[in-house]
Amino acid sequence: MSFLMGINSSFPRNKVTQDEILKLSKKIFSRKRDFEKMLPVYKNSGVKSRFLVNNLNWYGNLHSWEERNYLFKKNSLLLLKKCVRKTLQESNLKPSEIGGIVTVNTTGISTPTIDVELINYFNFKNNTKRLPIFGFGCAGGVLGFSRAIEMHKTINKPILVCNYELCSLTFRPQIDSNANIVSTALFGDGAVSYIIHNHGPCKFIKSMDYTWKDTLEIMGWEVKDDGLSVVFDKSIPSFITNELAVVVKQFSSQKYDGYILHSGGMKIIKAYEKIFKDHETIGFAKQILSNYGNVSSVSVLLVLKELLERNYKGIFLMSALGPGFSAGLVEVEIDDY
Repeated sequence: MSFLMGINSSFPRNKVTQDEILKLSKKIFSRKRDFEKMLPVYKNSGVKSRFLVNNLNWYGNLHSWEERNYLFKKNSLLLLKKCVRKTLQESNLKPSEIGGIVTVNTTGISTPTIDVELINYFNFKNNTKRLPIFGFGCAGGVLGFSRAIEMHKTINKPILVCNYELCSLTFRPQIDSNANIVSTALFGDGAVSYIIHNHGPCKFIKSMDYTWKDTLEIMGWEVKDDGLSVVFDKSIPSFITNELAVVVKQFSSQKYDGYILHSGGMKIIKAYEKIFKDHETIGFAKQILSNYGNVSSVSVLLVLKELLERNYKGIFLMSALGPGFSAGLVEVEIDDY
């Protein structure tokens, strides 16, 4: 059996409110004639605050992809050092005991990948297995969990999992598309780490990956000269409402005690509420969205962390969706193991 333990998070120093973001956005997008029509996006986003790697003024200026990616690598490593250190301490594990590292992100690139930086910094063993994952997007919190479980079943040694997303570094102020404006209303930065091994408060039961065919255009990145440009189709909430319930039914007939869901935005959460009958635990996704914004693959893990800290017990469905268009589903049992 495989269990999750030692989950920890870390965030940049710059905490900003939605009012501050709106003030900056009005300045940046003043040239867009119909920007006033987009103002409800900020009010209805469900986000009250979030953490960013740079001060607000930085986001009003143009930056090269080289600069963005330099800041991505630098800040990702700073955040991961903090939470991995806490994860190892709380799990009572020495670096030499770690058998594998799974790293998950979609908001920046580095080669060698950041797991090698962690091997050097924490002095993990030379033969530590590595699985760097890029491109799962918001689904990476669940799909990364599943990949770590598979690695653990293979080597039966502690697996360190790191999700790190610096969404704000992809913002391009010269682009006044609706998708870019929506991203300013939603996204934040942060990191999470945890251990998969043979004990812990959260037991893995089963998982499923699901990809809908011919849905490439719904979500993803377009690569531009100055960086990554976000792709969001307005059909995402209705797609989730219409399609996810069918997949969940295929996955399990279990009556769940609660739901651990990606806090992707209020429209996404409302779609979840329709599917899962407005279950009280969906409120935790709203809480994480309010406090941190959408932190891509990190968000659903923050929801899990919140449930663990509040000592919830029972069998839960964990779910997130991302580019593909794809869904990750994991069934877990939370108890005092």
